[in-house]
Amino acid sequence: MKKSYMIGTTWMFTVLLNTTQAQISTALSDKLDATLDSMKTVLGAKSLSAAIQTADESTWAHAIGTSSVFASVTPDDTYLIGSVTKTITSACVLQLADEGVLHLDDSLYEWLPAMPYIDTTITIRQLLNHTSGIYDVLSHPHNQDSLLADVSRIWTPEELIDRFISPAIFAPGTSWSYSNTNYFLLSMIIKEATGNPYYTELRNRFYTPLQLNSFFIPSYENVSGPVAHLWLDITGDGVLDDAHNFYMNYLSLNSTAGAAGGYFATPTDCTKWMRTYMRGDLLSDTMMAQAQTVVNAPGSQGGKYGLGLMKNQSNFLGYLAYGHGGDLAYHASSWYFPALDQSITVFTNDNNKNSWTLLPVVRELLRTIIDDQTADLEEVVAPEMRVSPNPFTDHISIEIKETNIGQTIEMHLVNSLGQQIASQTIEIEKEQTLAQWNHLETLPGGVYFVQLRGENGWTKTIKMVK
Repeated sequence: MKKSYMIGTTWMFTVLLNTTQAQISTALSDKLDATLDSMKTVLGAKSLSAAIQTADESTWAHAIGTSSVFASVTPDDTYLIGSVTKTITSACVLQLADEGVLHLDDSLYEWLPAMPYIDTTITIRQLLNHTSGIYDVLSHPHNQDSLLADVSRIWTPEELIDRFISPAIFAPGTSWSYSNTNYFLLSMIIKEATGNPYYTELRNRFYTPLQLNSFFIPSYENVSGPVAHLWLDITGDGVLDDAHNFYMNYLSLNSTAGAAGGYFATPTDCTKWMRTYMRGDLLSDTMMAQAQTVVNAPGSQGGKYGLGLMKNQSNFLGYLAYGHGGDLAYHASSWYFPALDQSITVFTNDNNKNSWTLLPVVRELLRTIIDDQTADLEEVVAPEMRVSPNPFTDHISIEIKETNIGQTIEMHLVNSLGQQIASQTIEIEKEQTLAQWNHLETLPGGVYFVQLRGENGWTKTIKMVK
């Protein structure tokens, strides 16, 4: 095994930390509030709590529904984020790889002692992307009974694996299967590499420097802020109960979930985490590219899995997203949209739901943002014109019919964030003038706008789709 050693605790981030956060406009905030309220009714969930961070770091957060019998949820309430935790654990491992402390293709035998049923040639990369074939110890038929036998017991990853490991389900690298055991092993590697338990390392690297103050793991840290009560059928009568006192003291489960799914956070901090990480602020470009290199992952959300993250385009209006879902009585869904540089996070405290049921909530919040941006670009009186083709692939042609010879027209191609992609100014020299943008095949798919402005003050906006 490699020798353990401590590394420095000063980290360089490209993200700039602000002591104050900008807010999304009141008009858009009202629309997003209404969308979340509506989706809470559609799902029939006990509560929904959501947050968004936009490209200019403006934020929106809203919560609706029940926390306890006597209190409603608020945006400041924390929820268990479940397997969204895997994005944080993987980021730690990838930073260690960036620093040269370890390599993604290191084998387990280089870091950990031999364990029954675990192939020592499995690589760190295979743990991260769930291609190891290792049995998921949380699915062992006696796991839950053992945890309930002493809810105050704190389980170490080593104890958990030793007690519940079973034979592998396939040879390493030959298939894909989601296994929490992979992330328990990664937490052991983090400790071996740094000398710190994973929860100390995650706090030193991410929560403290990024001011993600709501994150905590109850088995090892103090509760940070108010917690939305979990609603779970404890008695087996088919009716959800306020399970807060039981669940917050269920430390055997929380310590077991650990680096695979044990953290609580507010939606605001979680969505800030997802955008900061997924946009590449915490890793080198090369390492971020490796994180986003996916394998086929049948049954996962989006069907593609990278290094501790899911890749999903099918659920979000055609927009590509990276993120993760989480399910451990509470449910979470947190995603980053590269084309928009925005993140959206949704939580629920209703055990009868799951992270899949939150995907439509994320989608409708995304739709609300896109529709609002489109509405801001209203058409005014303008000359007759034709813009084609729509949808476009590699070019856009603009035919302008105008009798005011010599008029100057500014033309801009803008993406859905209002960012200018291309522009030109033309002189109208005859009744019909043709302008064109070529070589657009490299633009990502999505919604674009052609904005035209005449020197006499008229403007026209045409929505385009690629």
